[in-house]
Amino acid sequence: MVERRIEIRVPLEPTRRDWPRLLNELASQLDNGRVYDRDLPALGRALDPVLQAYRRRARRSGAPDLP
Repeated sequence: MVERRIEIRVPLEPTRRDWPRLLNELASQLDNGRVYDRDLPALGRALDPVLQAYRRRARRSGAPDLP
């Protein structure tokens, strides 16, 4: 019988401070071609509600709107 401890890393949910870095990483992966073309439509559909939510919040808070 062999017994060993296995460590499993569980990703944490991103916090508000993580989002700029994560979005920059996504932009970098898109620019470098590390996201498949076949995945772009699903990514676009996922980003649309994010942009809508940002715009709603920006209007209420006075934050700059996106082009």
